[in-house]
Amino acid sequence: MMPSLFIAHGAPTLAIEKNEYTDALQDLAGRLKRPRAVVILSAHWESPVQEIGSADVYGTIHDFGGFPRELYEIQYPAPGDRLLAEETAALLRSAGVPVRFHPARGLDHGAWVVLRLMYPDADIPVVPLSVNPALAPEEQYAIGRALSPLRRRDILIIGSGGTVHNFAKMNMRAEPGRADEWAVLFEEWLREKLTAWDLPALYRYRELAPYAEWAVPRHGSEHFVPLLYAMGAADDERRAERLHLSFQLGSLSHAIWQFGAGPA
Repeated sequence: MMPSLFIAHGAPTLAIEKNEYTDALQDLAGRLKRPRAVVILSAHWESPVQEIGSADVYGTIHDFGGFPRELYEIQYPAPGDRLLAEETAALLRSAGVPVRFHPARGLDHGAWVVLRLMYPDADIPVVPLSVNPALAPEEQYAIGRALSPLRRRDILIIGSGGTVHNFAKMNMRAEPGRADEWAVLFEEWLREKLTAWDLPALYRYRELAPYAEWAVPRHGSEHFVPLLYAMGAADDERRAERLHLSFQLGSLSHAIWQFGAGPA
């Protein structure tokens, strides 16, 4: 039985950095059983209809601008898994979720940056899924719950985003490792509610969490919602543990959450 994970993908430069967070991601891969495949929901693939990638081999999307040339030269040609894509679609349809396949889309940086740090050889099949920030939190959680049977077949489910992700609040001059108090308060509220599996509170995080509008701006909630998908995928176990938390730029949080089975 694999756990499901939420992993913050930070800034694209994470792909070429060496720090405590990149170390944590590399260590995490070593602690987990090697998955047969990965199903990943990235904040950078938004769609009003649930979409599922079904490429044979994924291209690498460099969906960012103004960064070092080195980033644009990175390729992560992960193989696809059409049978797994079809199985994923069947699970979602059984839960009443309409789906469509996308055979041409590659992996955006929310997917490949994380996967490359964990599995640098790009030799594990991947099935990427879109997210829909317009859905209610309950609906996002329910989509994750529909995917939970995959974990019993050694499929690793990852939600990739950011629990505190607000460009307007980032401080480019912040000292390395320094965290803004408001961002820490939001993360600690989240830790309390996630470890208690307090779904009523989490569904109302905008009303109840301190500094929620700063941590998750309404125009940027797509980075938060992969957390709910990943959590829903472990609804049958309801066990949550924060494995890592650090910050860049004062408030950009690098969090790793594990839900369900696996080493902790």
